[in-house]
Amino acid sequence: TGQVTISELCKTYDLPGDFLIQVMKASNLANAELVVTIFFVYLCNIHGFKPTPVSSLITRYGFQEHLLYSLLEELVNAGRLKGTVVGGRQDKAVFVPDIYSRTQNKWVDSFFKQNGYLEFDALYRLGIPDPVGYIKKRYKSAQLLFLRAACVGQEMVDQVEASVEEAISSGSWIDVATLLPSSLSVEDVGILLQQVMRSLNKSSSGLVFSDTIAVSEKFLSSCADLFSDLMQQKAEKEIKNNPVNLITEEDLKQASCLENSYANKKDKKDERRKKATEGSGSVRGGGGGNAREIKIKKTKKKGRKDADSDEESQGTGTGRNKKPEFSFMSQEEIEDVLKTRIHDCPEELITEIAEHLRRPLTKTYQEVVRSVFTSSTSSSGANRRQAMKDLQEEFSNLYNNIRLFEKGAKHFTDDTQTNLAKHLLKTLCTDITNLVFNFLASESMMTIENYSTITSEGRIKILGKLPEDTKGPLTKLHTSLNGKSIEDFLSCLDSAVDICGIMVKKGDKKKERQVLFQHRQALIEQLKVTEDPALVLHLTSVLLFQFSTHCMLHAPGRSVPQIINFLSGKIPEDQHSLIVKYQGLVVKQLTSQTKKTEHGDGDTKDNMEEEEGAESIRKELQEITTSIKDLVFRPRKFSVTEE
Repeated sequence: TGQVTISELCKTYDLPGDFLIQVMKASNLANAELVVTIFFVYLCNIHGFKPTPVSSLITRYGFQEHLLYSLLEELVNAGRLKGTVVGGRQDKAVFVPDIYSRTQNKWVDSFFKQNGYLEFDALYRLGIPDPVGYIKKRYKSAQLLFLRAACVGQEMVDQVEASVEEAISSGSWIDVATLLPSSLSVEDVGILLQQVMRSLNKSSSGLVFSDTIAVSEKFLSSCADLFSDLMQQKAEKEIKNNPVNLITEEDLKQASCLENSYANKKDKKDERRKKATEGSGSVRGGGGGNAREIKIKKTKKKGRKDADSDEESQGTGTGRNKKPEFSFMSQEEIEDVLKTRIHDCPEELITEIAEHLRRPLTKTYQEVVRSVFTSSTSSSGANRRQAMKDLQEEFSNLYNNIRLFEKGAKHFTDDTQTNLAKHLLKTLCTDITNLVFNFLASESMMTIENYSTITSEGRIKILGKLPEDTKGPLTKLHTSLNGKSIEDFLSCLDSAVDICGIMVKKGDKKKERQVLFQHRQALIEQLKVTEDPALVLHLTSVLLFQFSTHCMLHAPGRSVPQIINFLSGKIPEDQHSLIVKYQGLVVKQLTSQTKKTEHGDGDTKDNMEEEEGAESIRKELQEITTSIKDLVFRPRKFSVTEE
């Protein structure tokens, strides 16, 4: 077989193994546990002109692996074999003849000199297993840029850099893929362009789009300028056609979610205020003391660790500066404008420029809308101060009237008191709520000439435009209008006023007496001119209630019977009997009118009788009306004194 093991020699010649190994090493004919005979060494020759895997020699001739690697190393070092072993002592080791290496290097040098780049796949096909390592070893002194699948020389980098710099300085764009070999992938072109942009970053300004296109910021600015006129036109149209009482389905959906969210949460601040009120035994709206002018503002006390105060402070930090959003154009619309105004531009570049410009254009549009709104509603500082003063005066009047009407409603039982509270919520409470909403809406570039015409949907739309820290208290205020408690409404109103910073003039006893007198005189003047029996009964009942209790009352027509029942024992018996009689006649008249409306006109006998009955009721009402009015115009002195 041409080989023998040391163990066999030890057994045959009865010699120690260590001795034999030393002898063989001295003769350079041993390697570990194998011995190659001189006959084997002289008979083995390796020839060829192409790379030969070492593993194929081992398989074909049955060489010992360790011995063969050692022999190859010795033969190559001695110059007996012209070539190199690539890959070390591994399964993939290859013997490469020198003639093959010279031919390979010549082709690589020629290709690189002619084209300025090298593809890793091409080198791998030439039989170079490690293209990156080969290039780094072959071109140690050259400036090369290694990409994902290729490397490029400095000349190609300089060419791309010069073209990009020219495009940026001239305010245009360039696709560097057209300057480079088509065999380079988009990813490699992108890496090369990013490298060039980094080197130009200090002296030039540009951005990369679609991985391979360099675009000057001047070009992007010129694209944005194309929308200036469109912005102005759209902003003017937005201000003109943006009445606050119009609402979208999205606004309703968002506001509905807000209402549900806040309806399920208990306001700790409200609970503390309610407990404090109940504990002191006081009744809201009692007044007393000197007149006070209170400017309600949020104050942040040091050391306060209340959970809800933390939430409020966070909301203030995040939501206070929120501005209303006015959409300008969708990305598709921006693309359409760019396509009509910019020619010879790739479609993918148009798409990416539109995406890049959408947010800046929207932000700029917000400022244009605000500018148009400000110019359309601008006024002098004196006028603004006067408007704010008028607002505070109107708010204070409504606030004090609601408080006084609430005091009057508390004279009734639960059911009647609830009906009176609901009526007050639908009228004066709604008015003061709309006043607050309109004030905040003006800050969000939404106005309406008459705040009393703001509907529930309008308030919902305004809520959708308000900052987060304002939205919470205002949502609770809006929701409280659908409740049954004036106390809860006033609590929500106080929280809302905290946000607005409106100065509230809370009245004292003297102010209350003035309001009571003015309210009574207004009702009396209305009673003087009216001849409608139902309205006469309504006004007389309310005025008699005020005479007997010294409290104002804001009541709907359906509550008149309860008011008349309340007056029993509060006014002389003959007056009460007269007003009860008048009430019966009014009810009969209204009933006959309803029947006539339902059945229509006719010549039947029944209709004739009904008309005669109605005429009789009308005459009787006319006779008593003067006496009913005299109950107010010529009042007797009641026994009830002012509390």
